[in-house]
Amino acid sequence: MTGNQAVTYLDRLYGWRRRIFRYGIWNILYRFWIKLHVDGWENIPADGPVILVGNHISMLDPVIMISFHPDRDIVPMAKTEAWGQFFMRYFVRHWGAIPVNRGEADLSAFKNTLERINQGDIAMLYAEGTRSKTGMIEAQEGIAYLALKTNATIVPVAIWGTPEFPGVWFKEFRRVFTYIRFGRPFRFRWSERKLPRKHFRQMTDEAMYRIAELLPAQLRGVYSDLSQATTDFIEDTPDWRPVRSRLPARVIGVQGRIGAK
Repeated sequence: MTGNQAVTYLDRLYGWRRRIFRYGIWNILYRFWIKLHVDGWENIPADGPVILVGNHISMLDPVIMISFHPDRDIVPMAKTEAWGQFFMRYFVRHWGAIPVNRGEADLSAFKNTLERINQGDIAMLYAEGTRSKTGMIEAQEGIAYLALKTNATIVPVAIWGTPEFPGVWFKEFRRVFTYIRFGRPFRFRWSERKLPRKHFRQMTDEAMYRIAELLPAQLRGVYSDLSQATTDFIEDTPDWRPVRSRLPARVIGVQGRIGAK
């Protein structure tokens, strides 16, 4: 089997596995355990390189995110420790998640993510590098590198409510309310060939403030003071087409039932 044949085979294998996962999440997790509220679905571009960047408060967050299918698969980066946990190992292996070593510049993870983006998938990053239930913590700078290398559009994503699962369900026998907001897409502004490494910190913080403004105030953490947000390296993306796929009718938006434009 040649290299291209192997890639095609893996893509097909992951393709049907992901469809099964999504079916199970929508028809079991959301039907019995979680009531999902989504806002801003129309902010996801239908084509071109896209990176979703979100806050991270629960191990359930990536499960929620990969359940969406904005006309293509969402592939998350996951800490290598997940491959050592029984349930998570099954999930990340069969989904085809990208392993990343936390606390270091993992070039292999960056390369794999670049390949997935260039092949048309949407990458899902949690720039904080770990979970924080009490509020956002300072993010790592890899997001700026990936976005500039791929010229990707970044969609900020805010999620909250997931830490209540499964405790609320077992204690009160009711579904958990989980909220997701997709913010306005943007790109990093940079025209020179050389990557602006000395500006990666500011670029990353500017992106994180875009997430913070979507969250309830008590979850913004180190990005609580929105007056400190700058936009020196951010430009809103004017020329993008929203996804065609619609969310199921059971999904509730902030202003009622929503779907894509």
